[in-house]
Amino acid sequence: MSKLLQFPSQRQLVERLLHLIEFNHPFIFLSGPAGSGRATLCELLLTRLPEKVQVVSLIGRPDMKMGEVRQLLLEQIVDKPLFNPQDALADSFFRMMEGKPATLLLLIERAHELPAEVLSELWTLCRHNDTLTKPHQLATLLTADDVWCRTVRPGLKGRAMPSLELEVAPLSAPEQRIFLYEKAKAQKIPATLLPKAKVEEILSQSKGQPSIIMQALEDIMTDRRPKKSQPKLPIKQVVLGFVAVIGILLALTYLLPSLFSDKPEGQEMAKPVSTTLPAPIPGESPAGAVNQADTQPGAASNDSGALVRDWKPESQVLPKKVESETVTAESGNYEGRRIVISDDVVEKLMTGPSVSGALPSEVVKELTGGESNVAKANEVGSQAKQATGNQAVTTAPASQTGPAKIVEQAAPAPRVALTPVTTLQQKAKTHYSVQLMGASNRPAVDSFVAENQLSGKVWVYQTQFRGSPWFVVLQGDHASLQQAKAAIRQLPPALVKGQPWPKSFAQVQKELKP
Repeated sequence: MSKLLQFPSQRQLVERLLHLIEFNHPFIFLSGPAGSGRATLCELLLTRLPEKVQVVSLIGRPDMKMGEVRQLLLEQIVDKPLFNPQDALADSFFRMMEGKPATLLLLIERAHELPAEVLSELWTLCRHNDTLTKPHQLATLLTADDVWCRTVRPGLKGRAMPSLELEVAPLSAPEQRIFLYEKAKAQKIPATLLPKAKVEEILSQSKGQPSIIMQALEDIMTDRRPKKSQPKLPIKQVVLGFVAVIGILLALTYLLPSLFSDKPEGQEMAKPVSTTLPAPIPGESPAGAVNQADTQPGAASNDSGALVRDWKPESQVLPKKVESETVTAESGNYEGRRIVISDDVVEKLMTGPSVSGALPSEVVKELTGGESNVAKANEVGSQAKQATGNQAVTTAPASQTGPAKIVEQAAPAPRVALTPVTTLQQKAKTHYSVQLMGASNRPAVDSFVAENQLSGKVWVYQTQFRGSPWFVVLQGDHASLQQAKAAIRQLPPALVKGQPWPKSFAQVQKELKP
């Protein structure tokens, strides 16, 4: 599921977790239903943490006891620790870490499967750490079911900075489709096994959960349905039948010629066909006529069976031989021919988005938003020229110079003045504001305020994040977390797109400290 973290929504959530851990936010709930990608987010978070942060991790199981949980956690903090597993976690921790300041991240996955005492002891550990003169840099991150997080979080009280809940949102429709095709490509699933109807069925059942999509792809590869056994071919019968067919064909090759060569008895000979002889050539007499024809004038007419020898038929004059001329039509002007390509085709080739070929065209249109906003090129003029001879050749001019693109440089946004520190320090620590954005680039903040017409409606302050300046834009002063969330729902769509989130003034004042 590593591809899941390449989406903007998931990447922004990891950046927010890093920001909170950097400023020592003590208690964070990462909530979401099973299969939403909580474990994958934690894996990426561990790869992005600074080297100075020591990670103490634990994956919960329903059969774990409280003593086992304490032992697994403390063994990762101190090498070969000496402690009583029955003592509270806070007592053993501060006794072993006395005079040894540390930067720790307690990462507890599947916290809803652990005993209820784990949550209370972790909360007590954070409260006791706040009372120290030099407190440890301690952050706690619990991943759990969203229902469990909403149930137990309101009961954690007694600290200036309350706990924070971050929810792993389901994948959007375009993200689900890209995730499915990328994973199918990685598993080398043939395209024939993923027709369009099958893809739509998987996406409708996944409900934005990556684990459901992965399970469906694994089912396609393994094909767990029982296969019908193919009947075995009777090899012996097939061979015998083949031999029998060959024997019959050989027998027919010997019998058929003898049957058609013998003539049946009593068959009458065919009678000769009598034909009328053509008229003799005038002036000539047939040679070899009967000798008695001159002495007996009536003998030739009466004897119908008399033979005519050396009869010469009338010679026919053959027609003259006609020779047909082969006319070859050749086109004489090939140099002027060019291929004319439609302007729409050229524009799509020049302005089309660069998207991986593993993805279908429907996915690309859904991500890129259809047609590009790039200005269309001028139409190519075509001229028709009449060629000499018997041919008409259509040519199109190839000289086409694209119009120079004029880029208008936008005027810089007016500079936004930073809010005085005293103004934010006077805010009640228990109140909340809404963080609209955070950036390391001051002109980006100025442009954001100008584009959304927020001048005079927001507070902008500067802090430090990883040794570099960091500018934060806040809006509103709300008495409770619920009021801040309600204010977020009332924001315009352009601001909601940036995923604003509630932020306590206690955290703001902590970031303002040098």
